Amino acid sequence: MARHDAQENMRKQAAERVRRVVLPDTPLSSRAKSENGAPRQNMPPRPSNAEAERRERRARELPTQERSRPFVSREQLPETGLRGEDASVREERHDQDRTENAPSGKSRAGRAAERFTEALSRRRAGAKAKKSVPFKIRLIRFVFALGILALAFGFYRLWARQAKREALPPMFMPQPYYYEEEQPVHAVLVWREKVIVSPVAGTVQLAAGQKTAAVATNDVVATVLARGRGTPVRVPSRGYFLPAFDGAENSWEYSSLWLGSGILPTSPQLHWVTDLAPLDASRAVGRLIELPQDPRAIFYLNLTDTLKSALERGTLTIRRESRGPKWSARVRVFVKYSEQRAKVCIEMPYFPIDMVSSREVDFLVCSDEDSGLLVPDSAVTIKKGAYGVFELVGDRLIFRRVTGKPVGDGMFFVSSGLSPGNPVIVNAESAEEKRVRLW
Repeated sequence: MARHDAQENMRKQAAERVRRVVLPDTPLSSRAKSENGAPRQNMPPRPSNAEAERRERRARELPTQERSRPFVSREQLPETGLRGEDASVREERHDQDRTENAPSGKSRAGRAAERFTEALSRRRAGAKAKKSVPFKIRLIRFVFALGILALAFGFYRLWARQAKREALPPMFMPQPYYYEEEQPVHAVLVWREKVIVSPVAGTVQLAAGQKTAAVATNDVVATVLARGRGTPVRVPSRGYFLPAFDGAENSWEYSSLWLGSGILPTSPQLHWVTDLAPLDASRAVGRLIELPQDPRAIFYLNLTDTLKSALERGTLTIRRESRGPKWSARVRVFVKYSEQRAKVCIEMPYFPIDMVSSREVDFLVCSDEDSGLLVPDSAVTIKKGAYGVFELVGDRLIFRRVTGKPVGDGMFFVSSGLSPGNPVIVNAESAEEKRVRLW
């Protein structure tokens, strides 16, 4: 009972609040006034009894299906040409009829207050829904959103560019390497020689045949048969006896070969003395290349830093064949025609017997063995006329000037300027001094 009384009091308070609002003249307001028995303030005059009876009779005469029709919200109403205000009024009337015909323990004043409050909230919601956003506001919002997207894309591009710029490029770790330069040269030889002549004319018989022989002093190198007698031909000293002539025995001299910067002459063709054949009018049997002696070799040399130093020291290292034994040759004289080329005369440190068959010789001039680092050719660039590489020191790329030379197979030998243990950039042409990210 106490709970029922509390609910009844709340309904009465709600009804009192509704009485203060000026309600239209409706059957509901007439009935509420008649039930309470006291006139309400700010209310229109009560309709006549005839009019009230007419309204009640009309309500009783409504068909049952119309009074009990289901509730249809404003959002579920079909779209028609009616204005929103007419639809709200119709919905209000439908709610009123449904509430009046539904059994309830509430008083009519409480139900009227609830209906009025519900209708008022629906109208406010409808008014808010109807309120449309102006075109300028929508345009400003679109432009603002587009600007935010453009700004975000710009920041992303800047970040990507910076990340790409600071990314670690391909690197190469320099490898230890021992370098020795071998430069092939073609030289002409100058030696001391003597023509051996027979004392008599006749048929010559060679002691060793048509080949070069090493002889000692007073050795018989040939026998000349004349008038039934054999006359021996002896050599005055030790050396190499060569029974052949090339016609340059008296003109192949150092003075004629050294002067000038032209091409060195070619050795004449060698003609052997025929064994068991008559001698010619000169009665020459052969020539003797005396020993000991160091033949001189005259040639042109392409200069490098190490070879320039060797020439200035007066000593060159030569080889007969690649990776063969080394020989140290004394430099008699050299003339520099430019910074890259010189004419050199050395004393040959060796004189084997096969060298006398020609006045020309080929050998290799070697530089001093140098230790350094090996890097790819692409890691070396030229800046201000000097070789250089980009070395990674810590997290920075630094340009280092280096000295060295290409060694073939796409590699470059660095003799100085590069510290071991630091990698270098593989593509030096597109590199620059900057800070990079190591991880």
